Amino acid sequence: MQIWNFDVQRDLTRTVQFGVGYTGTRGSNLDILRAPNRGPDGLLVANVSPYIWESSGADSIMNALTFRLRRRLTNGIAAGGTYTLSKSIDDASSVAGGGGTVAQNDLDLGAERGLSTFDQRHRFAGDFTYELPFGATKKWLTSGMAADIFGNWQLNGNVTLASGTPFTARVLGNVQDVATGVNGTLRANYNGQPISLSNQTSTLFFNTAAFSLPAAGTFGTAGRDTIIGPGTTVLNMGLTKNITLSQTRGLSLQVLASNLLNTVQFASIDTTINSPTFGQVTGVRPMRRLQLMTRFRF
Repeated sequence: MQIWNFDVQRDLTRTVQFGVGYTGTRGSNLDILRAPNRGPDGLLVANVSPYIWESSGADSIMNALTFRLRRRLTNGIAAGGTYTLSKSIDDASSVAGGGGTVAQNDLDLGAERGLSTFDQRHRFAGDFTYELPFGATKKWLTSGMAADIFGNWQLNGNVTLASGTPFTARVLGNVQDVATGVNGTLRANYNGQPISLSNQTSTLFFNTAAFSLPAAGTFGTAGRDTIIGPGTTVLNMGLTKNITLSQTRGLSLQVLASNLLNTVQFASIDTTINSPTFGQVTGVRPMRRLQLMTRFRF
């Protein structure tokens, strides 16, 4: 792997800092799995058993541009956000720990080049901290029982907005693929129609009409990772209070809310063209969850 990067940052004010960074990554001699004795109709050489050939002839390239803006903790408020625009392309069977997939056609390895399975074009992550203005050293409720109850509370949160990672339209259960040990490597045919939909639903997440089963004895024309999967939109919040009992003892109270807005988060989709649920959402991420936590330090 070869990595190059640069980063520039500047203080816009005494408390606000802005930064821009770029990272490029190139992978050489990456793993690629091939099936040299596999043809569209089965074995190319009938008297040679099917086998998988592993070599290091693949490569990858990723470019990522990041913008950062952060406000240091001042007057009880701190906040920041990071936006990353990136793109990763490869023709490898596995990159970054992903599972290996055998190339569809050993005589057309160029058709394996496409988006990396972990490619995520857009990602924004923001966070904030707000010290509530109650308590002995704050603006309101500075004394008495009210200060003890409402003082020293801190509100924090983070938000993540991200586009999805890509999926491949595949064919499962093809007789020839099963016989040669490469089941799931045959891709669907692509007819050129737009794949993404403006109104995505759980029963039709992408345009299934853009794909079809390849004719018997032919390889599919669809590229790798051409279907962009579900993105992420989630807001988490937390409320924390630290109580000092003595010089060495303290108590922390926390109320945590994951996915505070209870937004439906699609996780996985079915991209197997000969599946009855082709194009449908098959999994979701957790819905809203509330936690109450206490911690005693001594």
